[in-house]
Amino acid sequence: MTYALPHARPGQVIGLLGGSFDPPHAGHLHISREALKRFGLDRLWWLVSPGNPLKTAGPAPLDQRMAAARALVDHPRIAITDIEARTGTRHTAATLRVLRALCPGVRFVWLMGADNLAQFHLWHDWREILDTVPVGVLARPGQRISARLSPAARIYARARIPARDSQALGHANAPAWCFLNVPMMDISSTRLRAGGAWVGPLQT
Repeated sequence: MTYALPHARPGQVIGLLGGSFDPPHAGHLHISREALKRFGLDRLWWLVSPGNPLKTAGPAPLDQRMAAARALVDHPRIAITDIEARTGTRHTAATLRVLRALCPGVRFVWLMGADNLAQFHLWHDWREILDTVPVGVLARPGQRISARLSPAARIYARARIPARDSQALGHANAPAWCFLNVPMMDISSTRLRAGGAWVGPLQT
């Protein structure tokens, strides 16, 4: 079976930023630009998920979030995809298996904020993720210390690439991860929802 995916060529290094994007905002775009620059990525894909298994409440409808993401993104090397909904995968490890099978020769890098690294050991098959693709971690306000002391960071301490070598992450053999302190925008989807900036499900 084939699935519609953003363009990719063997040999390219493509960063993957997963999340519910409920709603997508300027902070997502900012860290995507930083990741492209700091990790030496050729392209970056936003993986807009059907829902987060670690969250009890469901997000706004997928088509609404996809439309908002496409309206926000203005970068020629950032693409939006709903591949998880199309393939039926609900966990990152399974999504990565599918993407590697669909895109032979492409080097994927999983991207996440430092807050996700702090709880990474709670993710389904989290060791498989670190063992199969390089991981780039971008620091978020207030999460630097907890992320660096997290179980995942401690267990995979020897696989950490120094920030000064971040450009090499995409061509490193897993396990490999890199933690970067970057200028961050103090904005979150949670705050936007709470402030009424995101109306949730479309009204019919």
